[in-house]
Amino acid sequence: MKLSDLLTDIQFKGNFNDCEIHAITHDSRKVKNGSLFVAIHGLITDGHDFIPEAVQNGAAAILSNGRHIDEIGIPIIRVSDPRETLSQLSANLYGHPSKHMTVVGVTGTNGKTSVTLIIDELLKTSGVLSGTLGTLGFTTPTGMVTTGFTTPEATEIQQLFRTLSDGGVNNLVMEVSSHALELKRVRNVEFDFAVFTNLTEDHLDFHGNLENYFESKLKLFKNLTDDKTAIINVDDPWAKKIISEITCNLMTYGFSSSADLYPEFFDFSLDGIKAELICGNSKIIINSALIGEYNLYNIMAAVATALKMSIPIKDIEIAISKMDTIPGRMERFSIENKGSVIVDYAHTPDAYNQIFSTLKKVSTRNIKIITIFGCGGNREKEKRPKMAGIAEKFSDEIIVTTDNPRDELLTEIMDDIQSGFTCDNYSIIENRFDAIQEGISRMDGKSLLLLLGKGREDHQLINGVKYSHSDIEIVKSFMV
Repeated sequence: MKLSDLLTDIQFKGNFNDCEIHAITHDSRKVKNGSLFVAIHGLITDGHDFIPEAVQNGAAAILSNGRHIDEIGIPIIRVSDPRETLSQLSANLYGHPSKHMTVVGVTGTNGKTSVTLIIDELLKTSGVLSGTLGTLGFTTPTGMVTTGFTTPEATEIQQLFRTLSDGGVNNLVMEVSSHALELKRVRNVEFDFAVFTNLTEDHLDFHGNLENYFESKLKLFKNLTDDKTAIINVDDPWAKKIISEITCNLMTYGFSSSADLYPEFFDFSLDGIKAELICGNSKIIINSALIGEYNLYNIMAAVATALKMSIPIKDIEIAISKMDTIPGRMERFSIENKGSVIVDYAHTPDAYNQIFSTLKKVSTRNIKIITIFGCGGNREKEKRPKMAGIAEKFSDEIIVTTDNPRDELLTEIMDDIQSGFTCDNYSIIENRFDAIQEGISRMDGKSLLLLLGKGREDHQLINGVKYSHSDIEIVKSFMV
């Protein structure tokens, strides 16, 4: 595409001889001949400092924020906000594919992955081709590709949309993170439906406070035009504020009968969920292998979206009944003569409360709960003692271990966690493999072992190095 065409609808400064652009990137290491390099200011580095490297690697043009650049022999385009422009450029390059698709965006602190996968299953059961984008990667009807981000950068997002569209897949369900909204990665994605699950403390190291975190989430809903639809968990304290800010169509869900979709009956056990959902004059029968109240919330979010997408109730009921698990979310494994192991991605105080309160409701009184967890490095330290306190309240035994310490000293992370304990029913085993092995050795026929924090992740980040690690594969090795 010609650079002049790529700049359609973009306000810029700069005179240039038109050139052909084959790719857009904000990473100077990925620049090839014919690339447009967009110098954005990242969280750690400033892309402006990498312009010489981009030129050396073959960049055909540079887009920057107007800071002085010495003559480099290729076009220099100056804009007020390179990050926002990156989103527009990416959409221009790939032909704005989301405008010709049905796109569902799911946001909230917890439940994004589960709701995304349930909606995808509902679509597929009704015979609709769809894809997903989120924590687990990018899926198409033929497979999955790992992206490394809950919501990738704008260039990758538009490229993935184009891939689906070219393959005849015109529906995408995607997780939308607060980072993506704040960093304008989805600024040029046209969402038809936006789902709000809940909002609790998370990512405050990035947003600063809970109000800023909420304002980032709110962007998804405020950008919906009047003909689009918001699906809102009306039980969440932040729901009223979202509803007051939007002019689009609205559907609410929750346990309150004031919601558009609510359960008239529900029952929870370790075997799953049974419920009857009411929506107007319609009744939806839920028989699900998923566990707990919060998963019924996730199911209701997906069902509300499906109803607005005109998916037949019979297809909804069939799809829910055949989903036996959500990868990395309350995945249950049985070890002979030992008991059950539950693996979950939970890494916030609210997620801990949800899991433990769920297990308390559905487990027998004499079951022994052993919990293994750690806390990520270079992230909110204030979460660590809170998570320790919750784990201590509900667990008979606790093993504290690593969970992506990144560049932070493990001793500092452990000290923060230990400050939340008031009893001594915990031990520290730094190596996560050893911790899991020890946890399993402590199990008996009436045990429940909880492995929290990593879910389906297949690595550990330690001192800048990515080490192979999978909680689930370790557990499976004891099932043989």
